[in-house]
Amino acid sequence: MIHINGSFAPFDACALIYRNPKLAKRAHLQKAAYLETLDEDDEWNPSDYAIHLTRRARGLPFWFSLAAHGTDEYAKAMERTMDVAKDAAEQVRNHPNLKLVIEPSLSIVAFERVGWSSDDYEKWSDKLLADQIGFVTPSAHKGKPILRFAIVNPWTNEGDIAAILATL
Repeated sequence: MIHINGSFAPFDACALIYRNPKLAKRAHLQKAAYLETLDEDDEWNPSDYAIHLTRRARGLPFWFSLAAHGTDEYAKAMERTMDVAKDAAEQVRNHPNLKLVIEPSLSIVAFERVGWSSDDYEKWSDKLLADQIGFVTPSAHKGKPILRFAIVNPWTNEGDIAAILATL
């Protein structure tokens, strides 16, 4: 199982996936004398595929992680988060004070605490974080306040979810 800073890659990392990488390179490639040292024999260079030449290459941590762990490990990690989300939905269904808003199709579980207002959600979320139990921020669905789990860390387990739900 991979674990890199809580989710699959460091905060602020991204990935660009192009259907036609040659077209993307033509769109983003920048030429300048001071960049010639980076352009060796048409070698792959991540800065040729995005507009962030003067910023750090945000996709590089993701690329490195993917290269180090491989796609199979990423697939396993993603499957794990979706399994935990399915279990979390079941725990919500079985909780006497909670109502599942939408069946999870990925790793997001949206639910509500019956009878709570926006203020109740805010107070609960603040206390949950202050007590170092979890970080679950209030959200909204169709104008109604709700809670949602965004399970992105493959080390999150069913017990973590149970501990959070026990505070409701």
